[in-house]
Order: sequence, then C-alpha cells, then structure tokens
Amino acid sequence: MSRFRILEHTADIGFEAFGATPEEVFENSARALAELIADPKTVRPVDEVSIQVQGDGLPDLLVNWLSEILFRHDAEHLLFCDFKVESLDDHAVSGKAWGEKFDPARHQTNLMVKAITYHQLSLQQTADGWRAQVYVDI
Repeated sequence: MSRFRILEHTADIGFEAFGATPEEVFENSARALAELIADPKTVRPVDEVSIQVQGDGLPDLLVNWLSEILFRHDAEHLLFCDFKVESLDDHAVSGKAWGEKFDPARHQTNLMVKAITYHQLSLQQTADGWRAQVYVDI
C-alpha cells in the first residue's frame, strides 16, 4: 500500500495519505506534508520534537497535528523526515517528529506551505484501512 500521493488543485495542493490504522494515516499525512516542504531524503533525524495537540474528533485532530508540524517548521526552521504517533483518541494526539534545522547548503525547499485547510478535508475508514485527504494553502 502506498503511504501517500500528491493531489493537484487549481489554487492549492493537497495529498491523500493511507494507513492500516488512524495513527498510521496521521504519520503518513505528516510525511506527505514534509515532502511538500522539502525532500525528506536530505533531512537527517538528529532532533526529536514532541508534538501534542487537541481537537474535536479525528479530522480536526489531523488538521491540528499537521498545523503544529507546520508551525514548528516556520517558527523553529525545522525540516522533518519521520513521524510516530504515540497516542490518539477523539480529543488528543501526541507523537514525535524527527528532523533537523534548515541548512541552505544541504536543503532545498519545494513549496512554501502557509496553512493546513479544511477545504475538502476527509478522513475515513475504507475496506483497505484508513484514508485522509488534505489540502494546504500555498
């Protein structure tokens, strides 16, 4: 099963993420976001960052999870290469992200992601597991 795929949109860009569990689809959504920002293959997992957010249901938590990752990128100039959800329920998600500070000599950014949107947001269980669709404002 593919982890994610990028979706084209007239004004924005999005992705579909897949997983056997909700935790896995959250992790793969974060990986898709990281790839929109920069090539994760060039990012070393030298810094570990805790991510904890609250929300009202799984779709809201997914937006808040991704928004916190984007905030850490913007505020702390971090690029990420991997993610692990440690706990998830209908009101909170916590996990870890690994990456490093942006180094212009080694990293080339792809897109400047401004925000995670609720536009056409979907998170659902399918016959094959879980699927999320997320669009971001660029």
